[in-house]
Amino acid sequence: MSFNCLQNWFASTAFGKYLSELERQFLQQKLSKLRFGTILQNGFPAWQFKDVFATEAQYIIQNNDYAEHTMLIADSLAMPWNDQCIDTLIWPHGIDEIVTDEQALTEAARILVPGGCILLTGLNNKGYWRFYYRRQANLKLWQPRSVANVVNKLKIHNLYLTEGHFLGYGVPGCYGTGHQTIEFMGNRWWPHLAAVYGLVFVKRNIPLTLIPNQLTKEKLDNDLLGVKIMPLCAKDQ
Repeated sequence: MSFNCLQNWFASTAFGKYLSELERQFLQQKLSKLRFGTILQNGFPAWQFKDVFATEAQYIIQNNDYAEHTMLIADSLAMPWNDQCIDTLIWPHGIDEIVTDEQALTEAARILVPGGCILLTGLNNKGYWRFYYRRQANLKLWQPRSVANVVNKLKIHNLYLTEGHFLGYGVPGCYGTGHQTIEFMGNRWWPHLAAVYGLVFVKRNIPLTLIPNQLTKEKLDNDLLGVKIMPLCAKDQ
């Protein structure tokens, strides 16, 4: 089950808007290298990236209930997409709002093509933000995790980290016009205290399928040379 309190907090609080801007900048920079194919954004429909992609790309925004810019209402635990049909998945705070994250990760890996990318952002459970906001009643359902925990969880689903960044060091009252200096200092001196992280994962499991005719030809060729080869059985593929 997922909860909308997180999206509402990002949209309605000054600190949430500050973090939103940093995350959108991160996502836009990474997406500029992935301009083609079928791109699915799961959640945070207010964060628009349609201007990043080539005109022939297909950009779809999915959310768990209706909100402006939502193109499809669907649950992250049961996505209505065929296997291996999405080239890029944009997943802002993908598992922060989800209790049963294993099922959501299974779905994300299922719909992604081999070599496809997931751009994931999330709350850093080691960050200083928890001292200011964690006790607020509407945030108690959040499920923040450490970066190490997220990386290990996605690796189980053959999703491997290729790059990542920590973002959001401005404490309440200090995230105004001077935020670039604060971000630079934080990234240099205390990165693990950042409020959020941005990660890029690639799906690396590529199924191998034998071509029977080619296998027979290869076997015959090797038999002529006096070399015997054993074909792969199904469980070895």
